[in-house]
Amino acid sequence: MSLQQWGGIAALTKAATYLFGFVLFFGVLDTSKYDTPELSLDFLIQNRDTFFLGYIVIGIIFSLALIVLVQTIYQRFKRFSPELMKFTSVIGYIWATIVLASTFVFLTSIEVIAALYEQDPTLALTIKQTISIVVNALGGGIELVGALWVLAISYVGIKHRVFSPLLHYWGLLVGLAGVLTLFSGLSFLITNPFFEVTTAIFGLGQIVWFIALGVILIKHAPAGSSDSYQGQTSKHSPI
Repeated sequence: MSLQQWGGIAALTKAATYLFGFVLFFGVLDTSKYDTPELSLDFLIQNRDTFFLGYIVIGIIFSLALIVLVQTIYQRFKRFSPELMKFTSVIGYIWATIVLASTFVFLTSIEVIAALYEQDPTLALTIKQTISIVVNALGGGIELVGALWVLAISYVGIKHRVFSPLLHYWGLLVGLAGVLTLFSGLSFLITNPFFEVTTAIFGLGQIVWFIALGVILIKHAPAGSSDSYQGQTSKHSPI
């Protein structure tokens, strides 16, 4: 199996982790009824194993699949824009790194919080809130890094007609929505529902983008190695 096909599988895996996360955290682990810090802490302790396993999927599996996909995209796109794709790859690896970091912080904090909860619930709550800030900052509170990766790929794809224009223009929309999350913390915008929409567009839009990208990479991968792209002419996929 070629690197391009592995990249397609990685893209589909990433879409699956997003879907898994939405089902888990908006369905199984719905915290909307636990609207105070104390209730939220109690809910975390009661469901610690489910949270732990969930973060393995949405954090670790997601990041490992992303690393494969970043390498795949670089091999496929580097002949069109070598320097930009080097930069894009670095951005992609940074994205994988910070998601892994946020996941490890969360996973290692659960045991500490649970132990403190039995002795000093107030201190446990303080630590949980502190950890939540760190995890949110690294793991998705601001989607800038992932958005830049998608934007750069989409720009090169449109300019050189690598894949379907529809895929790349969709990537631009998703990427721009992710960039806008950077400004959601401004005091005069913090309550604006617009930023909830942009976050949703980035998250849900990426599912569609990853599925389409995965299908293209698998269906249109060459029989040989990824290096066989070096001599081909640019031709976008019909998908």
